[in-house]
Amino acid sequence: MRRISLAAAGMVCVALAGVPSALPATAAPVDHVTVYVDPAAATGAGAAERRTGRTAGTAVASIEEAQDVLRTRNVKNAKVLVPGGTYQAASTIQVTWSPPGGRLTLGTIGAAAVTVDCSTFDDGNANTEYGMTVTADNVTVSNYVFQNCRNGGIRAAGSSGNRLIGLDVTGNTFRRLGGKFQSGPGNGYGGVHATYTTGLNVENNLFQNLENSESPAAMHGVYVANYAQDTVIYNNRFELISGDPVRTRNRSDNTTVDLNKFWRTGSYAIFSDWRFDSEGCSTNGLFDRNQVGTTSYNSDRWNEDAQGSINPVRVRLWGHDAATNANLYGCSSDPIVFGGNNVYVTSKPW
Repeated sequence: MRRISLAAAGMVCVALAGVPSALPATAAPVDHVTVYVDPAAATGAGAAERRTGRTAGTAVASIEEAQDVLRTRNVKNAKVLVPGGTYQAASTIQVTWSPPGGRLTLGTIGAAAVTVDCSTFDDGNANTEYGMTVTADNVTVSNYVFQNCRNGGIRAAGSSGNRLIGLDVTGNTFRRLGGKFQSGPGNGYGGVHATYTTGLNVENNLFQNLENSESPAAMHGVYVANYAQDTVIYNNRFELISGDPVRTRNRSDNTTVDLNKFWRTGSYAIFSDWRFDSEGCSTNGLFDRNQVGTTSYNSDRWNEDAQGSINPVRVRLWGHDAATNANLYGCSSDPIVFGGNNVYVTSKPW
């Protein structure tokens, strides 16, 4: 599986200019196309005419513009590459296209990561300040850093009528996310926040300092909700997360949490399932081969007093000496099963 991370300073979204007209539907398909992005392409005499995106020297100015270029091509697999640096966008990056039958990969030119910094967002909406929103199938995001975003890093936004399939989030860093780090309306929800997804893969990422000042328990590393199916959370690191680092909700079935490392995370549990009165229990969650620090985000010992005030919560918990049911209210089976290979550690495991 893939791995990467990122860093970038001034992501500019501009109106598309100089893009060739769409090819006929009968045009021969191309197996691989790479489009280069550089925000500096928005400036300079003749910039619009030069922006084909086919080389680093003719880069387009934004990820959105790169997708418009790709829409004119009959492409099976595509890459959109950005040079390393810190990019301060005016609004959320929107990923809305992927090649039919193939995959769109968002990556970097060289090893340096691209950092998407939300501190300059002009956004007064309580629920839309994410570094990136993905609504297209079969997308890979790799070697990015998301920071200073109030609601979270990547929002995987499927819907009941249009599920989002095959998102791969690999080798990224999610840091300083949540209401603690970005003023404005609303709180943080997750480094990766997914609804109505199938086959979400979250692998080899770092989740660090994901915190809310208000509603601290609402902020998670990975939060999958509303019928998200077949999620794999593998070989990630989670540190200083004010809510449960992994949370499922409302029939988000078949979530595997395997070979991850957790340190100073969690409000109620390390992996929990939540539902409100009108929602259903999740099923077939698996928590196995994980290393968990003995101390929660709030400096409670998991095996002593961290379970103190969870009466309103409907969860299946791991994060104590024994797997514990708490207020399940009629789930026909436990939402989460615990493998025999999870261990507590007394020092940070990386």
